[in-house]
Order: sequence, then C-alpha cells, then structure tokens
Amino acid sequence: MDFSRSRALLPSMTAIALGLLMMLSPAAQAAPPANDDFANAEVVGPALPVAVPASNVDATAEIGEIGVFGGSAQSTVWFKWTAPGSGVVVVDLCDAGFTGSDSPFERIAVRTSLGQDPAEAEDSECSLRFNATAGIDYYVQVEYGSDQGNFTFRMRNLTPPPNDDFANATVVGPGLPVSLDSTTVDATHETGEPPTLGGSINSRSVWFRWTAPASEPVRIRACDTTNVSGPGNKRIGVYTGNAVNALTDVEPASTYCELDFMASQGTTYSIAFSGYISGELNFKLELFSAPPPANDDFADAATVGPGLPLTVAGNNDFATIETNEPDHSGIGTPRHSVWYKWTPTTNVRVRIAACSRTFSARLGVYTGGGGGITALTQAAEQPSYSPHCRVALNATAGTTYWIAAGGAIFDGEHGPFTLDIHAENLPPNDDFADAQVIGPDLPVTLPGTTVDATLEQNEPSPDPYYGNGGPSVWYRWTAPSDDAIIFSACSAGEPVVLAVFAGSELDQLKHIDNDDQGCPGGGEGGRLAIAPVAGQAYSIMVASANRDFDGQFTLSVVGPKSDPVVEPPVTEPPVTKPTNKFNLKKALKKCRKIGNKKKRARCKKKARKKAALIKCRKKASESAQAKCKKKVRRKFR
Repeated sequence: MDFSRSRALLPSMTAIALGLLMMLSPAAQAAPPANDDFANAEVVGPALPVAVPASNVDATAEIGEIGVFGGSAQSTVWFKWTAPGSGVVVVDLCDAGFTGSDSPFERIAVRTSLGQDPAEAEDSECSLRFNATAGIDYYVQVEYGSDQGNFTFRMRNLTPPPNDDFANATVVGPGLPVSLDSTTVDATHETGEPPTLGGSINSRSVWFRWTAPASEPVRIRACDTTNVSGPGNKRIGVYTGNAVNALTDVEPASTYCELDFMASQGTTYSIAFSGYISGELNFKLELFSAPPPANDDFADAATVGPGLPLTVAGNNDFATIETNEPDHSGIGTPRHSVWYKWTPTTNVRVRIAACSRTFSARLGVYTGGGGGITALTQAAEQPSYSPHCRVALNATAGTTYWIAAGGAIFDGEHGPFTLDIHAENLPPNDDFADAQVIGPDLPVTLPGTTVDATLEQNEPSPDPYYGNGGPSVWYRWTAPSDDAIIFSACSAGEPVVLAVFAGSELDQLKHIDNDDQGCPGGGEGGRLAIAPVAGQAYSIMVASANRDFDGQFTLSVVGPKSDPVVEPPVTEPPVTKPTNKFNLKKALKKCRKIGNKKKRARCKKKARKKAALIKCRKKASESAQAKCKKKVRRKFR
C-alpha cells in the first residue's frame, strides 16, 4: 500500500468531511424567522394602520405555545403591538399575498402571554377584530397550518361602512331598477336589530331604505358577491318601522341571495344585508320589478297536449306560491311554482318531467283540480330518491292532470326548465335480473340508453363513497380467461358513470372499480381496466351521472388481443344545454365565490384535479395515461 499517497489524500478528505458536517449542522440549515418565538415578537406600530413584510418559512412551534383554538401550533410567527388607545382593532391578512398556497388557511390569535388559553381573540379566517385597551401589550400569533410562505402582516382600526347603523341607512330609488355596490367589511351588530341578521357576535349588517313608487312585486338581489373574510353566508331582510328595535318583517329573512315581496305604494321599506356568521363581503345590491309568469296560479294553469310526446319550455322566475298549495315532491313548502294541465285521449303509462339545468326543480302531479286547489289529489307517488322533478304514472283517458313545476324548498330555486311528457319505454336491461349478456367473443360494441331507466331497491351505488348514482342499466360478462379487459361507456350527450362489480347476485356484489372522468375523444363517461378471474361473472352498471337527465351511450369491451374498436357516433335527441367542456378558469372563479374557506379550498383542489386528469387523457398511450392519472391522484389526495 502506498502510505505516502494516502497521507496526501488526507487533507482533501478532511475538507470534504468538514464540509459535510457543516451542511448537516443546524447552523448550516435554513434559519427560522427572527420573530419565530413569542419572546422575539416583531414590534409593530403603535400607530395604525401598519403593513410589514413577513414570513413563516422554516418557522416552528415553541415549548408551551398553544395553537389557535387550543390545537397544536405549527409554523407560527409573532408580532407585538402596544395599544395607544382603546377601541376595536383588526388584524388583516386578507389579500396578504401568501406565497405558500393558492388557498391559504389563515389562523390568527391575539394573546397577552404565550400560554394564554383562551386567547383574547382567535379565528380561522383571514381577518380578526378585537377590543384593545390603552397601554396593553398584545401579541399576535399567525400561522397557515402546515403551509409556509411570505405574506404581508397588517393591522388597522375598525372602520364601519357609512350605512352600518339603521339610522344611517343608504337611501335608494325610488325608481326601479336599483343597482349599487356595497360592503359588509368592518360592519357591526347594532343593539336591537333583528336577531335573524346574526346576533351580537356574528352580525355584519348594513342598511338601505327605499320608498315604493307603486304597488307591485319586487325582488331584492345580492347574488353578485366577493368574499373577503369569514363564511359567505348571507341574510337579506326587508322591514317596515321607524326604529331598529321595533321593526316588522315584510317577509321572513332570506338565507339565499334573493328575497321577493309585494311592495305597497308610498310605503318605506328598510332593507338589511348581513354577512351572517361574521361574513365580510363586497356585494352588489339590486332592486327590480318581479312580475309573475302568466301560469303562476293554479287557476291560470297553461293547457298542454294532448298529443305525445310533448315538450314545453318553461320558466318559474318571479313565480310565487299561493294559499293551500300542496307540498310538491312531499319535501316541504314549495317555492316559485307554475302550473300546467294535460288531458290524455288514451290510457297510457307516461313519464312526466320538469327538470332544469340551472336549479333543483320539483314536480307535483295531481287530479281533482275541478274542485279547486284544495281538492287536489296526488296522482303519482314520488320516488324515495332524487330526482324529484320526474314521476311515472298510469294516465287515464279523459282525466285532467294538473302539473306543478317549481323550485326546491330553498330560496332562489328558479329559472328555465323543460316540461316533458312521453309514453314510458323502460330499457330491457333496466333491472339487474334482466342484465344484457355480453360476449364471450371480443371486442364488443353495444348501443345503450338510460332513458326511462330506474333505480331498483337495494341497488348499489356506482361509487361506494358518494351514495347512490342515477337511474341505471345492467350488463353481465363472464371472463373466459385471466387476460386484462378494458370497459368503456361513452356518451356524446348526457354524462354516464361506469361501474364494474364481481358477482351475479344483487345482494352479493363486490365493487371492483368505477369511472366517470371522460372518454378518449372528449366523450362523456368512463373507461377502466380490470384483471379478471377466468370463470368469474362480472356485472357492469351504466348510470346517468346527472339524475335529472338521461340519454344514449355506447358500451365497449376490449381485450388485449382484440382489434381496436371504432365506436360509432351516438345520436342524441336535440336538447338545448350548455357545453360540457371543462374550463379551469371558470371553475376556479365559481370556487372563489364559496363562503366557507375549507369548502372553497376543496372546490379548487377538485377543479385542478379534474383539469389534470383531462390532460392525462390526451397522452398517446394507455400506459402513459395510466401513469399520468396515478401521479395526479397521488398529488391531489
């Protein structure tokens, strides 16, 4: 051995070892922020407002530190502010430019000591207000859960909007329509205001005043909102009266973004909009005339038919409910109903539907209308599952059927819908026991339909994690070998869900897999591969993805040795409907309007996952698509 050479290598080896030690030593690692610990809180103010650059990158939790709401603290940083005077102060992290997440989950607490529990104030929203007392040192604890990034830390005095109090209501109108921008940011609760606006802790109410120039139905709308902080829950109230503690409800306060009422000429109305549950929002307030449709009342029902099939375009916007009106669909007080009547000329079993793509529609079908609305008898039992906008019944020639189409029990359920009446034609493989047998020769391509399909008792869901699917049809295939098989169910129109189960007994099915992420070439449906067991029977379900709508599809089964299947185009009946192409920007825009922060974050995550999966389907090979999808699902778990 050449010892001289070994000695020559020692200095360089020592240098390398020292370098590694330095890299691994705590001093070489990224240092936490200077204000990581309570004792080193960054001093801000005392004059307000303040805005300072901040970061929780590599921040830690220290011994004795309590997390927001008593949980475990994570990557926290601290700020210290000494109140120069008494009053309400806001810690504002809204639009703070946090770099650690597209959907930051802010957690803020104001304490006077490290272990103070409960805190002076704490919240899991992007702003927090607290009552400051002159001369007191306040320590603001900030974290973003497990996310780390840079942000701007702000504090300011609470500055309520000019129309925060009832006495200072903004006067609008009197002419209609009215449209103006407003906000509940920094709004407060006023002693004596109606409790339905949120109460002393949660109310963020502002006020408007309008004197009706004429007697007419009017709609108040505040649907165009941007959430700033807190939940996006809204309350709209309309009142008469001259004192905030002596108001009379004109209509019950709406939990939706609209409220309809009958205005009386010369009457002054006080309108309150509240970010219920501490919601701070920017919004557009609108008032406009709301004349009801011609067939709003039972007595003015529009005549349709009698010939079948028939389709009628309808709209229940501005519709009302009337005294003694039945609970359509049997699920509570109806909303915005319109009426039709139909008298068949032959005995026929029919499907009657009044479904909408823009709201959750409800349907009721009755006989006995000749005796007035109080004499109505329900003609068809509602299914125990949704949709509640479709029924089936045995129609009798010469009998008049009164059809009510309206919204769900929630406010705001209105818009365009299509009334459809046609003779029922169940698919031959509607029931599990009548499943259509496939194969054994492959490939197989079959036309299918979910039109008039039903859900049968004890039928499994195509997706065991998300409850029942829509009306379904069934197929059965017995594996001739252990070779892998690819199933696909694709539609050029209404989306479908594909699911595969092992077994041929309904009560003993074992869920294998399901898919509704789309088909090659842009079809709406699902595509999946299984590794079958020779001799095992498999049950294939194809269900409507949207319970309110059904349509045609193509089912294909392909083995690894099969020739490629050329799927024929599916011809759909002409239907006016929005495009099904997914637009990530539009989806994210809708997500941003969701008030609840966790739901908003889940919405964004789901939208990005869907966009990523769509990109995966554009990969050239099956293996590349599978690899891409696996990566996406791992990323968005």
